[in-house]
Amino acid sequence: MRARAPRSDGSTMIDTKVLEAAVHDLRNILRDGLLASDIWERTAGLSLAGFNQQPVAVALFTRITEELDSSLRDSNFPPLGRYYMLDMAGNHTVVVVNHGKLLQGMLVDNRRANLGILISVAIPRMIETIAQAYEP
Repeated sequence: MRARAPRSDGSTMIDTKVLEAAVHDLRNILRDGLLASDIWERTAGLSLAGFNQQPVAVALFTRITEELDSSLRDSNFPPLGRYYMLDMAGNHTVVVVNHGKLLQGMLVDNRRANLGILISVAIPRMIETIAQAYEP
């Protein structure tokens, strides 16, 4: 039987087994370059799957994403697309992927992960796989 988590609006279920498989796939792609990843429900901030999960980061990036969305809208800029990246101190990169009602955060060690693979393989694969987790 598949595990399911209700979305906050109640209209669709999320197959958490697909989310867990996506995180496993991400770990295989980025190997020891992936330090942490969470996939969470955007409205409630509830983490549904992850590796080395970071609940404080989930709360932080939920807030940053909402503020960024709001600021872009107020400035008449185009809205956020599929993801945004932050270059962090200590050769780290944070990626936040927009999956609609879900967000996904990744903390990557730039010394151990190829950023080209991150952008051209890992992020597109996460977008494709996590889209399959939505059940009507």
